[in-house]
Amino acid sequence: MKKLLTIILALSAVIVALACGSNDPEVDGTTGATEVNGGEGEGTAKGKMLVIYFSRAGENWQVGVVERGNTAIMVDYIQDLADVDVFEIVPEVAYPQGYEDTKTVATAEFNDNARPAIKTDITNIADYGTVFIGGPIWWGRPPMLFRTFFEKHPELDGKTIIPFGTHGGSGVSSYTSLLKEYFPNATILESLGISGASIRDSSSKGTVENWLKRLGVDKQSTAISNVRTRAATNGVSYSISGIRSGNQLGIQIRDGQKYINRR
Repeated sequence: MKKLLTIILALSAVIVALACGSNDPEVDGTTGATEVNGGEGEGTAKGKMLVIYFSRAGENWQVGVVERGNTAIMVDYIQDLADVDVFEIVPEVAYPQGYEDTKTVATAEFNDNARPAIKTDITNIADYGTVFIGGPIWWGRPPMLFRTFFEKHPELDGKTIIPFGTHGGSGVSSYTSLLKEYFPNATILESLGISGASIRDSSSKGTVENWLKRLGVDKQSTAISNVRTRAATNGVSYSISGIRSGNQLGIQIRDGQKYINRR
């Protein structure tokens, strides 16, 4: 009897797990609003920083009709909190405004292993040492146009890459998997995923800020890093804000070391 009960419970667990799946574009059977995954080289961001992203406006699941896509809102936070340049991936043929119509088009792209054409391109990726890459999660996967973009830009291999994006519960770990598939020599840092339904909440900007601070790429962290670099290279003193010191009172940096000038 106990054995029979164990089998029944196991089958029930399988049925529940299968029932958790969803055809909604940003759901993969989980419910967490924010998802963070550790990377291979946390805190090793370097050089100029670039954000590459795709985002879709129109009718979004659990959000309604929006003029600016969910991931674009997340990019706005990053741009406000870190010194980054931004490049948007724009499909040659825009996705439909309606949710169900987009669902039909995106499903066909997945099933056909399609490479949707991209209207825009970027020619100076080589100028950047660190690249944020992100977008929405549709049916547990990045949109297929990311494969189009990655195949056009093998120079991303060897970069420091930071995945991010918006989702409906599945998280954005599939961006990390896709990036590793295309760019095995890249250093992948900690990723951040925020649900599309909550990205416009005031707390979400704070979540992004804390993530950038952990990575050491927020404006304050990079400003201090730049100060230390300048002080180490020419022996000149700088205030903690990065302004060259005229021996004024306060905390200063010289040759990579902080010290207090009292007189």
